[in-house]
Amino acid sequence: MLKCNFNFLKKFTITISILILSDLLFLLLFSISVDSKESSASTEVILCEGTEYQTVAYFFSAKEEGPAIMILAGVHGDELAGIEAAKKYLENFQPKKGTVIIIPEANKGACQNQVRAISPEEDLNRNFPGDFNSDGINRLAGEIISLMKDNDVQFLLDLHESVDFYTKNADCYGQTIVLDGDNHELLNQISNFLIKQLNQNIILSENYFQVVFKPVLGSATYAALQQYDIPGLTFETCTKLEFWKRVNWHYNCIQKILLFFDMIPSSIAKYIH
Repeated sequence: MLKCNFNFLKKFTITISILILSDLLFLLLFSISVDSKESSASTEVILCEGTEYQTVAYFFSAKEEGPAIMILAGVHGDELAGIEAAKKYLENFQPKKGTVIIIPEANKGACQNQVRAISPEEDLNRNFPGDFNSDGINRLAGEIISLMKDNDVQFLLDLHESVDFYTKNADCYGQTIVLDGDNHELLNQISNFLIKQLNQNIILSENYFQVVFKPVLGSATYAALQQYDIPGLTFETCTKLEFWKRVNWHYNCIQKILLFFDMIPSSIAKYIH
């Protein structure tokens, strides 16, 4: 019995050490990126300019040709971890190739007030694909979709949070990777890659991420895939967990997606495992 307890303690200590190293690496990547000569200012594109829905899309482009990836956060203004992670990425990233488009506060008004939406009928995640020539939230959705189409976006990552674990409440999405196509080769490859990469450093199995096929009509990823053949996924953390952990997961999810597409500069990629 004593031997069994010792082995458990040893394994637990090793796991904790790995997590501490992982968090130190998270901070190290920030400093490496900020100091890197490869980083540069982004190009800004204003969406819904002059309206109450005005927000900014940031473009980071490399000289080498490559895919265009969009990172969307702040579709719901009270889902703070994704917003924070996207903002951190603005500070310290330049792609190795291709273009990364980051919209950290898609629904700016909701983000400023830290609410899901300004009003129930203005839930941005129920209004895609929207209408570029309309007004209000419908126009905002339309301009985001137009930005994807005009820049030949090849993958969309939409960052969200949920109030409960999917494993405990199937009406919620906490700790999931949500797909809108259940037989899409690229989405299956990316989601399986993310699950393996993210779960390996999580101690409690109840906090593991899992892939679910649960399309949301009117969401950005659903409209992108079903109407414009742009694959994407929704990444969901559970707000019952610590904020710093959730931000870390969102940030790591962005890192892993860009690593999958070989868009991370070599000065950073060598530290990512």
